[in-house]
Amino acid sequence: MKSKVFIILITLSLLSLIYATDDSEIKLAGTIESLRKGNIITLLVDGELNEESFLIIERDKVIAKIYEIELIGYYGKKIKYLAKYEISDYEYKEYIRAGTSVFLKPEKKTYDLRNDKTVFQEKPLYKPAIISRIDRREMILIPAGKFLMGSNSGDSDEYPEHYVHLGDFYIDKYEVSNSDYKKYLDAKMLKYPESWNNYLDSKGNFTNRYFASLPVIVSYKEAVAYARWCGKQLPTESQWEKAARMPMNIKGQIKWSTYTYGDRFIEGVSNTEEFWKSEKIGVNLKNILKETYGPDIINKGFIPVDVYDERGKSIYGVVHMDGNASEWTDSWYEPYSRDTKKDERFGTQYKVIRGGSYNMSFKESRVTDRKIGGIPDLSLDRAAGFRCVKTANENDKIVQ
Repeated sequence: MKSKVFIILITLSLLSLIYATDDSEIKLAGTIESLRKGNIITLLVDGELNEESFLIIERDKVIAKIYEIELIGYYGKKIKYLAKYEISDYEYKEYIRAGTSVFLKPEKKTYDLRNDKTVFQEKPLYKPAIISRIDRREMILIPAGKFLMGSNSGDSDEYPEHYVHLGDFYIDKYEVSNSDYKKYLDAKMLKYPESWNNYLDSKGNFTNRYFASLPVIVSYKEAVAYARWCGKQLPTESQWEKAARMPMNIKGQIKWSTYTYGDRFIEGVSNTEEFWKSEKIGVNLKNILKETYGPDIINKGFIPVDVYDERGKSIYGVVHMDGNASEWTDSWYEPYSRDTKKDERFGTQYKVIRGGSYNMSFKESRVTDRKIGGIPDLSLDRAAGFRCVKTANENDKIVQ
């Protein structure tokens, strides 16, 4: 599901003229929990939605309808549903917001819309993608809402599963590359890493296009300095995991993915240890690499940040979260709120690293897996790559 401007075939007249809204019908109380890409909505409802479609009513106005309704689960006395929605008129879009209390009633069609050629554009509140101002990198919108964080079947530090609500934010589509990092070093007049010496000419330009496109590997403090320079931050653990994870409908039940693309690992989709076991694994991605950079340049290791298998993107379109380079987050390595397991490493000494890497197995590339960095300290441990985030603000809103 891609966040974009959706063209919806629907009349511009009030939906109350299109659908019957007989007040004698039973209404169910509910709350809009979140909005997602692809005109997807989640609601907490006091009863069962057992019809194909329902009307959303707020302040006695029919503001939208929902359809393709899926039950997600039971939360106390409320039932959570996921559905697609269409608003009745653009003026009502302000009512379709997380936290709004609404009533729902079964749709009763009295008008055939198939011959109505009138269209309008329903625009999300924020742009689905932006180019950040200073480092000029593409960022993807991660819309506000809840998601399931952690795992009850993974490592002990991933326990327990718990729901987290986050506001709208943007995350870099790609990991920060050597080339991106060089722009920062040049702007701040800082020294290049010694590991770059064999890849630079006398004027400080990269001589190897492949190396320039690889993810930069830095310490936590170096990653933070870059983020501050370009007006961003490192993602928290929860931001990183939400950007990587997706809900799946398995036999009528909603389950959250283990990998960005699903619940089962697929060899060759991501740059993990398995990708390099055989030339027959990951043929699609390897062919893209060879076509772009030449057949002789490909060796086991990191690959360019903008070369990927389409199947390996997250549901939001973020790349290389299952592999290539593990990534720094801004979160201390601490237990989840209800986790009583004691670990001497918990505290404010180590930062959490997320995501898989070319030298890690599929188990370590799970989107819930937690690794640590900061040994001997957060300035010297060049253990991971990174990407940045920023909070969505007024400048990111779509101009009406």
